[in-house]
Amino acid sequence: MRAAPGTRIAYVREAEGINSEIRVMEADGSAARTVPSPPGVHETPAWLPDGATLGFCCDRDGLKALILWNGQFTRLAAAREFLDRQPCWSADGRRIFFSSNRDGDWEIYTMTAAGTRAERLTESPGVDEAPACSPVDDRIAFVSERDGARDLYVMGPDGKSVTRLTQDRAWDGRPAWSPDGKRIAWPSEREGEPAVFITDADGKNAQRLTPAGEEAEDPAWSPDGKRIVFTSGRDGFRELYAMDADGKNVTRLTWERGQLHSPAWSRSRGP
Repeated sequence: MRAAPGTRIAYVREAEGINSEIRVMEADGSAARTVPSPPGVHETPAWLPDGATLGFCCDRDGLKALILWNGQFTRLAAAREFLDRQPCWSADGRRIFFSSNRDGDWEIYTMTAAGTRAERLTESPGVDEAPACSPVDDRIAFVSERDGARDLYVMGPDGKSVTRLTQDRAWDGRPAWSPDGKRIAWPSEREGEPAVFITDADGKNAQRLTPAGEEAEDPAWSPDGKRIVFTSGRDGFRELYAMDADGKNVTRLTWERGQLHSPAWSRSRGP
């Protein structure tokens, strides 16, 4: 199956001798290029709803910042005392949700799209992180250790109406919404090695997509909901692959011989 036309995939590349960097390629794996950001530790890229602007976090010489890039750089927030990471934008683009240790432990916060008026949404004895904004409404999926295990939850944009989606003693990783908001993909170790799973948005009908013996993580959906990009070290290096939403027709997208992770698929091409 062909990739969604006119869309791009951003990801993080780590390689010997360089700091981590943000890369962007066409959805078929072609024309990969590095976002020309200053040297530093880069992580967790996320596309804004316009499909043209990319947000990511950068730690350069101890200054930790949330950056926007659309051909030019804009720094939204920066600090040396704490780290804001894993940003996602609401469906209307007006708010940013992110995880932060600014109050001592990892919790989920929200702020305006301009990077102002940060508010804490979660407060639990365990880690709350990896927020994912629904592309069709105001729900936020996230990972939490509040009940002892690392599971998936969903909450409203005010941090209320929290619902637990998974209940397993194994590790669950960052969730990814399908474009229609009806399904969630996520990585889990519930059957041994990390694998990509999919579930209905209410936590029902969970099923494994990637085969046993081929570890896989970091799922992200194509904007038409037909394909899922993910990372895997099955061929010796951690590279990017794509598969149909039912786990079939796996295609390798990159041959960079590095450690690639955190792919994000743009919703549209943008201007």
